[in-house]
Amino acid sequence: MPTPPQRRTGPPPKGGRRAGPAARRANRPSTHTRKHDAAHLSDEIVRELQATARPTKAEILVQVFSEAVGAFMAGDLDEAIRLGEQAKHIALRSTTVREFLGLAYYHAERWKQAATELSTFRRISGAADQNPVLADCYRAMEKPQRALELCDEVVPGESEPSVLYEAAIVGAGALADMGRIDDAIARLERLELRPEAAEEHHLRAWYVLADLLARRGRYTQAREWFEAVAAVDPELTDAPERAARL
Repeated sequence: MPTPPQRRTGPPPKGGRRAGPAARRANRPSTHTRKHDAAHLSDEIVRELQATARPTKAEILVQVFSEAVGAFMAGDLDEAIRLGEQAKHIALRSTTVREFLGLAYYHAERWKQAATELSTFRRISGAADQNPVLADCYRAMEKPQRALELCDEVVPGESEPSVLYEAAIVGAGALADMGRIDDAIARLERLELRPEAAEEHHLRAWYVLADLLARRGRYTQAREWFEAVAAVDPELTDAPERAARL
């Protein structure tokens, strides 16, 4: 399966544009369809595909989906989406396929289609793990209130820490979209921001918090958080430059 994307909300990769799947974003594909190596699928995914495939279509579904993932991993989003749509028509209720297709559309910045697929994934699976990505689609479609509602559905104890942090980041972005900068800052400050070992989701939260503090004119605090990001991974974002400017 593709790596879960970093959201549009958050630090742009150093030297690059503000990203949706940021540092892990697949490159925009050419219009020429290429043959890519099929990806290896876990036993769990294969079982889910086999269980949801139309009668007699399980084997072809596994093959098509593995090729879709291979295309995604190679950065060929057009081919990944084409194959993902084929897989969807073979297994309409496969959460694996719907989640994949939603993420592929998200990487391609096709927000409406991504929202459709990820909403279906959310409805069928009952899981909120992709709510931050879905919420970010609604932010891109200028619907910050809906984005905020989706982020509020992600609660401690039911999702991985990285998902909780991403929900806070996207939720803060939605609040900022509505001009509620202080509320956005407060949302991030409720997170555990001083872990013993910082992971990437901590760095993303630090960066966004620093950016919001700078927008509020709280430059000393903003510089401290930019410096914290730079100290852990100076190559991840433009935090060193942002700190120097403050």
